[in-house]
Amino acid sequence: MSLKGNGIVGIRREDKNKWERRAPLTPENVRNLVQSCRLRFLVQPSSRRIFSDQEYVDAGAEITEDLSSASLILAVKEVTPSVLIPERTYLMFAHVIKAQPENMHLLDMILKKKVRLIDYECITEGGVRGGQRLVAFGRFAGLAGAVDFLRGLGERLLAIGFQTPFLRLCNPAELASLPTLFESGALQHR
Repeated sequence: MSLKGNGIVGIRREDKNKWERRAPLTPENVRNLVQSCRLRFLVQPSSRRIFSDQEYVDAGAEITEDLSSASLILAVKEVTPSVLIPERTYLMFAHVIKAQPENMHLLDMILKKKVRLIDYECITEGGVRGGQRLVAFGRFAGLAGAVDFLRGLGERLLAIGFQTPFLRLCNPAELASLPTLFESGALQHR
């Protein structure tokens, strides 16, 4: 059953990592699209997402587990292959463009289920492969990743007998904002 262009957009709950709080659209984005484009939004419930379910409801979205009536489904990270809904368009970071081995099963299921994939990594200036990416999560995502790496390194070094200041770093996913990390003093030399 093809639902191409039916005006219904689904927003997936991010479930790849237990600390994932990102969302592909803010409630304000949803509100603007509902008002200006007359789109209908279905949002999967999530207690971890940075925006509450109620914020999406207030923006005009419906909270529901079932995204099957949406022709376009938005996510941040790649989707578990078994939950792909056939014959839909998915917009996400699929991590398949460089033939990443861990995601080849996802690519197989995308093909088998006749899913149209729009991979954020492939949205580039002029549509040219290797061109300047137009979709990215920016500087703060990179900084959060660096802090997460250093925190993990601190735990690894402790496991082999070395205590380092990296252990004082908190998990970036637990912060209200990245500037909170800098304000906490955890990165200052003592």
